Amino acid sequence: MSDLVDQNPAACEWLESTIRRHSQGIYGHLVSAVVWTDAKNIHGELLVPADPHVLVDKLKSNSFILLQSHDPGKPIGQVLEGAYFESTDGHQFVVAVLGYYAGGDVLSFKGLGIDTRAVPPSPSKLPPLSDDCWMELATDPREVDEGWLDLITREAPLRIERTELSHNAESSAQELIRLGLVYLTLVWNPFVTSIASEAGKGAYTAIHAWLRKLFEELADRRNPVLDIHTHQDGCQVSFLIRGKDIKKHYVAHEGLSGAAAQAAKLIAQLKVRGTPAKQLVYEFDREALRWYPSFAVLGDKRIITDNLALIAIEQLPSGLSLGFSREKLLTK
Repeated sequence: MSDLVDQNPAACEWLESTIRRHSQGIYGHLVSAVVWTDAKNIHGELLVPADPHVLVDKLKSNSFILLQSHDPGKPIGQVLEGAYFESTDGHQFVVAVLGYYAGGDVLSFKGLGIDTRAVPPSPSKLPPLSDDCWMELATDPREVDEGWLDLITREAPLRIERTELSHNAESSAQELIRLGLVYLTLVWNPFVTSIASEAGKGAYTAIHAWLRKLFEELADRRNPVLDIHTHQDGCQVSFLIRGKDIKKHYVAHEGLSGAAAQAAKLIAQLKVRGTPAKQLVYEFDREALRWYPSFAVLGDKRIITDNLALIAIEQLPSGLSLGFSREKLLTK
């Protein structure tokens, strides 16, 4: 694919100027990559099912995290900019500049004086959920079969919108299951938090029970990674749980409300410092049996993590993901 760039003077010029512009930034390594071409498979379908102009627009409006092997818990950098080009023989492609965290300006929670073990109290009161509250369930059909999705959604307490992910890989070592939920449903603690009405309490209780059932059903998967997606105070928050151990999943479920409360506090702390977080990812430690903040990405694109191995790269990886859903790559 590098021939596409090498044989296109405009693409070479764009790359040189873009890399020069970011060379004094926060990243340890800057590299170029062709992230889309009009190459097709034997069935005449695009290898990367995306509209190139939509893709470039997305890259202009957002800085997308680079994930190792499509794993939401393994950030290694960001896509900084992208541009569309056509070769002299009519081939279309999108080239991008990637910035890798390793060796760059990496912060740590410990270095910032943030206590990642203290769990604040759960809220004493929460409002009822709105009538139009819903959930999103996103998977790659090559990883998670339709039958299992039908099983877990059959008795869902809220309307579920299904989204198809595209990891552009024939096979994957893991099965990513991304669940989008309103933050209130995660921070609700059945032993502490009161709701204004019995009907409102019933909605929270039903979601809480359904989540526990979902954690149980992970045991039927091969190598699942459940990514519970939510938003709090302008920050996208994920809670990741891995594996098939039901007993540990029960512990994770019981501690989820505390992790959500801690996440809100951490987001508020970073905002007060003048360094608001754009993304915050929690993982459940299967050995320590507790939730902990794995990393945060700030609005200025710096990353915070106490685990440098998380972002380390021995060589430039080939299995990268931008975390797009199929629909978001095909439509404006």
